[in-house]
Amino acid sequence: MNRSTLAKIVSPLALAAMLVACGSQPSGTEMVVHPANDTPITHIANYDMLGDTAASPEGLYEVCSVRLGSCNLFYVDAATRQETYLCATPNCTHDSESCNSYLPLEEGRYGYQLFFFNGYLYAAQCTPIESQGPYLMRMDPDGTNREIVLELENGECFSGMLYGYGDRLLLQISRVDENGNSETCMEIFDPQTGERERLFSLQLEPGGKESASLMGAAGTSLIFLKSDEEGRQYYKVDLARENPTLEQGQTNLLGPEFDETGLYCTVQGDYFCTYDIAAGRLSWENLLTGQKKEFPLPQLSGEETVYGLALLYDDQFALSMSSSEKGSMNLLLNPETGESTGVYYYPTRESGYDILADFGDELLYKVRTDERPLEGQAAYGLVGEVSYHNVYAMVRKEDFQSGIPGEEIPFPE
Repeated sequence: MNRSTLAKIVSPLALAAMLVACGSQPSGTEMVVHPANDTPITHIANYDMLGDTAASPEGLYEVCSVRLGSCNLFYVDAATRQETYLCATPNCTHDSESCNSYLPLEEGRYGYQLFFFNGYLYAAQCTPIESQGPYLMRMDPDGTNREIVLELENGECFSGMLYGYGDRLLLQISRVDENGNSETCMEIFDPQTGERERLFSLQLEPGGKESASLMGAAGTSLIFLKSDEEGRQYYKVDLARENPTLEQGQTNLLGPEFDETGLYCTVQGDYFCTYDIAAGRLSWENLLTGQKKEFPLPQLSGEETVYGLALLYDDQFALSMSSSEKGSMNLLLNPETGESTGVYYYPTRESGYDILADFGDELLYKVRTDERPLEGQAAYGLVGEVSYHNVYAMVRKEDFQSGIPGEEIPFPE
């Protein structure tokens, strides 16, 4: 499932900066010859990145720490609209490894991050400790049959984005050698066999003025953003080509060059979106089907700062903007004409609309983050510590398009 947001459009450079911590020793995989391959790249995680939620065809998983020294998995069932611990044992206290929802946290470790792929739930532990590097654990949808399918070596970390690639995964892996030199590579990982293949390096020439960042994927191509003093330019590296490289893609341009002052471009899921500030026009292109739409900026009061299009679900877009009086706001657009529907959403800390899963006629979205007392703190002499969890709601798409909020789903006690 793709994650959309009504809160804001995440800037390309901000997305590229979301990296996790690395260890301190060198490691790597061997470069191999890659024949031409027309396997499509698929979106399997919210924002194409590891996170605290993961959507499956039937519901949403969440990981959070409700007690000191461990995490738990929770599950929101789309059919029943109930959230429970990922545990079917009656009267379970959910505080030991006998519980399917329980995830231990060794000293020095932080929380887990999730995604759902090919019928399995995956939990990534991104923090290295002295005895073990970051690892990827696979389990059945009910939390059973857990297996570590990938353990990174010293100096390696999960970095940036991930995708499905047939039955395999496309991962960004960063590594640091004993001299402090860092490199990020695209790798193909097979969770069935544990085999890792280095695809190509994202390392640019040291000291150069240009930088490139992985921003998305569509069809058989990974989409990168090149930035220099003159502006920014998206380009595609097609994995269907034999031995694809970063350099090959710089002649396979996507969209115009832009500077975010007169023209702003974004890649959102399978869509390429533009906002021509000078001309007052918006457009999107479906990179899989080639379908395009262009339309004028809806008439506004003139006090708003417009940021561009935000993809919500299907081909439903909102106009992302803000004002000094009302803060961030999002105006739903008619999918056919691009005209204003007159429906505004005003995301706040108490009432957000961060869409996390699409179940056909219904959407599941995050409303807010709540807190509760952290369990187990008294044993450590602590008082007043809290844990945090998301509050979700389900809504019909028809109601959402009319501005009608969904019904909140209670967090389990």
